Amino acid sequence: MNPMLSIIIPFYGDADKQLLNNCMQSIERQKLPMGSYEVIVADDDNGKKLGGARNKGVRMATGEYMLFIDADDFLLDAALPPLLQLLRDYRPDILSFDYTIVRNGKFKVKRQPPQDDIYPSGAAYMSTHNFFGTAWRHLYRRSLFVEHQLLFKENAYHEDEATVALAYFYAGKTIITNRVVYGYNQLPGSILHRPGKQQCLKRLNDFYSCLIDLHDFYQQIQIKANALQIKALQRRIRFLTIDYILQMRRNGCGKNESFIRLTQLRDRRLLPLPRAHYSVKYSLARAAINLMVFFRLF
Repeated sequence: MNPMLSIIIPFYGDADKQLLNNCMQSIERQKLPMGSYEVIVADDDNGKKLGGARNKGVRMATGEYMLFIDADDFLLDAALPPLLQLLRDYRPDILSFDYTIVRNGKFKVKRQPPQDDIYPSGAAYMSTHNFFGTAWRHLYRRSLFVEHQLLFKENAYHEDEATVALAYFYAGKTIITNRVVYGYNQLPGSILHRPGKQQCLKRLNDFYSCLIDLHDFYQQIQIKANALQIKALQRRIRFLTIDYILQMRRNGCGKNESFIRLTQLRDRRLLPLPRAHYSVKYSLARAAINLMVFFRLF
């Protein structure tokens, strides 16, 4: 009999083995019944980095559900059993949970009553909410990945943004809970915090590639997708467009580089951003970005 849960830990390159050990110990402290889960420590095939390691873990998994944990992160004590009960009770395709940021080994968790919101589909949630599109914040039904051939982008930063969006696009019943499960270790030496012009450039290019992949998928799927799925993808793509422009500023794009990248977005018809009643954040960002685009490109 296959386990209910496959816990996939990407571990490759010069990753810290002590942090991996801490991660493994946090899994043991969940005190899950033997046989109810499996742990897969996956390396990257031929230097395909985090995305390649996650894809390898998916291929190796046998559980009904999958959970990704980065090797330098951990699970809060006894956080998984309530989530597994939600999986048994509701059988969702996706269960998204909350996390806490860990700095220098310290973190805080707000005390709040559990709130488990149930949506009829992933698109129903994505069409009305923005979210942190990282792989490790969700439990996924494995068949969702198998049936729709979902893969993480390999040898790339932001390898999970498009994949998570597609998982929500295809998902049926979806649960969003405020239960804090995951400890995100914000380390100065992690791949997201390494300085350097080349890393900044690659990060930008990889984000753009992810955005275009999702936009191309949107263009191709419109005939087959239902109205709610289309609405959800539109919203997600527009927020990722804003995030990409913010990444340009964070990664030190000069005027000429910004002009080139904004032109690429315009040529793809991702700019100017359309009027939509998503959120105050979107409305403010839309006005500022469209004004900037007008003065720079017209």
